[in-house]
Amino acid sequence: MVRGRVIVMKKILVIVVLGLFIASQVQAKVKTKDINFPGKFYTTEITFCKAMKDTPTFTDSFSIKKVKGLIGYDWHADWEANSTSMNLQSKRIRVPIEVLMAGTQNAISNNNQANIDIAKNLLIDLAKADTLYDSIGYIEVIKKPNCYANGDINSPCWFHEYVEARDVFSNYMTNAIWLRDELNEQEFQIVDKYINKMYKKFLKPTESRCRFSCEEDEGFYAMANGGTGILSYASWTNNKELAAEEINFRFKVMDRLFYEDGYINNNSFRGHRAQMYHSMGLNAALGYVYIAKLWGAEVPEELQNKLVKASEVANLAITDYDKFTSRNYNGTQGNAIEDPKNAVKHTHTGAWGIDTLMKIVTGVELEYDAQYSWARMNNGLWYNSQGKVPNAIDIMIGFNPNCILERSK
Repeated sequence: MVRGRVIVMKKILVIVVLGLFIASQVQAKVKTKDINFPGKFYTTEITFCKAMKDTPTFTDSFSIKKVKGLIGYDWHADWEANSTSMNLQSKRIRVPIEVLMAGTQNAISNNNQANIDIAKNLLIDLAKADTLYDSIGYIEVIKKPNCYANGDINSPCWFHEYVEARDVFSNYMTNAIWLRDELNEQEFQIVDKYINKMYKKFLKPTESRCRFSCEEDEGFYAMANGGTGILSYASWTNNKELAAEEINFRFKVMDRLFYEDGYINNNSFRGHRAQMYHSMGLNAALGYVYIAKLWGAEVPEELQNKLVKASEVANLAITDYDKFTSRNYNGTQGNAIEDPKNAVKHTHTGAWGIDTLMKIVTGVELEYDAQYSWARMNNGLWYNSQGKVPNAIDIMIGFNPNCILERSK
């Protein structure tokens, strides 16, 4: 009898130890010593990239004018006058930062010193003007009403004002990383002071913190809910401890928000725009994971499997939309688009490199999405006498994923 109990206890002990081992693998910690900044955020060096063909350069005065339009721009007034919960109008700040990043990357890859100097001066002028600093910050925005207040699609969404300023600034930091070697000591101090000031207002309060509450449904959105911006700051300040803490925290958030069947909390259940927001969340996650792996992080197996499943769900939305939307959801969903007149039933057009990211990070090929493909072919930053000026940087992830695909071949 005693011997039988001993055997049972041993079996229980083995099960417990095995369970703890599996749990430790799922929650494997990224350590400070694991982190290695590659130098240019998403790559070790910026070299020629065919995917940047026909994108903005600073040889074109119109591109320079576009970026100058962002210097000291009153984003709060723009948002207040033109945006609602359902319809965010932020191209007046998003296009200029993408043009700055495109012009900078093209200048560096072509070793065009004149254009590098233009990029550097634009970076400094944006800093001197405290660009976007007057936008609502994190501490203020969490006190405001939620978007879609009382189910009203036209209600103001203060979080949009905040998150757009946050993400444009995050991309600014990445651009500063690219140009860091070009800055003299005085120029560096100007840019660094601005970055620290902006980070304190827009990102520092979110370090290791969920968007609202870790118990609430929140979804996963552009720039990994701000995590990519924190990584940019960690790289700028050479803070490996911050980078490791951020990656560990974000992996836990992703593991909670990405379900085992591939659906994403909030994103995948937003009514007639669920497909668009699912692909947006997946795109942000894949971009973040690519950076984390490049920097030395090991992606937990369970999270990797969820990303594979989420990629397959993105394909399901393309091939069988009704089946995609048939999945039940018991969470709180205050931002679902219920009116079919406001439907967007295709992959997010801003995620124009998601097929590349899916292939690199998960090995899943994106299915053909006719509307998405048409938009990707015809949409761009603007049109000129030569035709379309294509998108150059996916500012929802902070880099051009098609350039990393070229280098991996």
